[in-house]
Amino acid sequence: MSQPDFPKQFLTIFDDKPLLIQTLQRIRRHFTRGERLLIIPKELKALTKKYVGGENIAVEPVRRNTAPAICLAGMILRRKFGSGVMHVMPADHLIAPRNAFISALKYGQRLAEQGYLVTYGIRPDRPETGYGYIRLGRRMGMQGKNKSYEGAGFTEKPGMKRARHYVRSRRYLWNSGIFTFNIATILAEIKNYVPDVYHGVEKFIAQRRIRHFEQVPDISIDYGVMERSRQLCVVEGRFSWDDVGSWLALGRYFKKDGKMNVLVGDARGVQIEDTIMFSQDVPLRAYDVKGLIVIVSPHGVLVCKKDRAQDLKKLFK
Repeated sequence: MSQPDFPKQFLTIFDDKPLLIQTLQRIRRHFTRGERLLIIPKELKALTKKYVGGENIAVEPVRRNTAPAICLAGMILRRKFGSGVMHVMPADHLIAPRNAFISALKYGQRLAEQGYLVTYGIRPDRPETGYGYIRLGRRMGMQGKNKSYEGAGFTEKPGMKRARHYVRSRRYLWNSGIFTFNIATILAEIKNYVPDVYHGVEKFIAQRRIRHFEQVPDISIDYGVMERSRQLCVVEGRFSWDDVGSWLALGRYFKKDGKMNVLVGDARGVQIEDTIMFSQDVPLRAYDVKGLIVIVSPHGVLVCKKDRAQDLKKLFK
């Protein structure tokens, strides 16, 4: 369903609204249009404007991962506002309730104003091999229901055995990919730890020559800065969060029938159990199946075992 020219943030599987629109609606009451900025790759500029024409958009001339994107946003915001705090969030996640999310951001803003690089972690409710994790250090403080900790390191997507250990230990949170930074602090940390990113983006903004951005390293903010910084702080989010990274998300979002099936669209079956069936514009029928994911759309057909859902990227290598 997610295609290179029509990625996940534009899909309307959940709430009949694109995830991008849901993200904007989540923050619109709290941040004015002038304060909001969408960082998008060049090839998605026209499509994004079609959906959110009135929003401020900055275009990455080439894709270079989250560190250059955040650096670009920080420099644009520094030029516009001089100083302040920036919240960074993906446009394609499910988050609820809104009030709990905004409450966490407000606490994160307070910490960022003190110079911390704030990331938001989610308490795992299951061993998940599709997410990265953050290890918690010393407890720092609390505001309302929001707790903060020193960050003690990141870990990449684990195997099932290690994921179970993380859940049992209660010292690990899911890495949500949401951040809050003082603009000056994050730009200084990028300049310190990944100077090629900082100077390349700086030259691109000054001269508007694509070659400067093309020469910027492809590196994530986690690997480039957050894993190295001594100013890392983790706010434990008291909101539900899902990056909708696999078809298993339908099982967490849509109601299951008595046999633990999730049927979305024109999908029906007989003697089916523990199966996810999603149909878009095409009738889908199944008989005597268990533990499968079956997706049918004008784009194609997908069939896989539920326990291999996280491995589907192998199909596209």
